[in-house]
Amino acid sequence: MDKKKFISQVLSAIVLYTVISVILEKDYSMDTWLTQGKEALIFGAVFGVLMWLRERLRKRE
Repeated sequence: MDKKKFISQVLSAIVLYTVISVILEKDYSMDTWLTQGKEALIFGAVFGVLMWLRERLRKRE
């Protein structure tokens, strides 16, 4: 997987996590956006590491 595709997938996961979390929270204050944004960054980092490990450990055919 090339770097552009990897980065775009991680960024889209972060954005989707943030938007869906704020919608489910039903509170649109700046504090909620910041809190959910921080959680989304952590989620994105974990998601990125897991995707990278999957690519590295996957058997090449």
